[in-house]
Amino acid sequence: MNTKKRTFHPAFYIMMVLYFILAYSTVGWGEPWAATLYSEDHFFENVGAISLFAAAAISLYVFMFALKTREITRMHRSKLFVYSALAMLYFFGAGEELSWGQRIFHIQVSPGLAQENPQQELNIHNLAFVEKNPYFNADNIFTVFWMGFAVAIPFVSLVWKRFQLVAERLTPVVSWGFGVLFLINYGLAKLAKLIFLSAYTYQTILFPQALQEVKESNYELLFVFLSLLVLWDLNFLTVPKFDLSVLNRLRATEQTFSKY
Repeated sequence: MNTKKRTFHPAFYIMMVLYFILAYSTVGWGEPWAATLYSEDHFFENVGAISLFAAAAISLYVFMFALKTREITRMHRSKLFVYSALAMLYFFGAGEELSWGQRIFHIQVSPGLAQENPQQELNIHNLAFVEKNPYFNADNIFTVFWMGFAVAIPFVSLVWKRFQLVAERLTPVVSWGFGVLFLINYGLAKLAKLIFLSAYTYQTILFPQALQEVKESNYELLFVFLSLLVLWDLNFLTVPKFDLSVLNRLRATEQTFSKY
């Protein structure tokens, strides 16, 4: 069992929190900045989409590496499935952020889809029956995902070793400290709502939507580093075993030659 989780230097956590504070402070910078930062295909949405594509690429590499070394690690199929599911989930999220290239390739939305999608975008999370669902809208599903994967599983694993044994067999378990960054981002979003509501004057994009763009972008940036932690943890598990297997083979070869 991997008892010591790999994590980043404390300076990384400080820099991320400072970036979050700076990102949320932008909602009070006035209309010119709002138009540049929160509109479709502008700063925060682009940071989020690029981050999800990067997380998808890292997760795909993790899956391929885990599959390649499975003979050594004897990894459970459930863990392999989680690796592949993460890659597909991040890629799907990136596609949704960019409306699957609708504005890049100038794709026209059909009249029927335009009626179902209030924003007239080529994506699923803005469909009326999804967006207006009080329980299964995209924001709630997204929150359940990061809360479970980045916060709940690591925290429970920290205090309940038997759970950790089972969890690490079935899914990657990252450092509990990284989950704190997700909670900080969530808390700063709530705090920014109280501080900057009266200072926000941009009418084209409403304040809740602007704040949501910042919050989602921060989460999606965190997924890049979360994927690196998963890769780091997998590499730690496989390299020592791989080296040991090579050493055993060399010893077997030496014993074979020593007979002659």
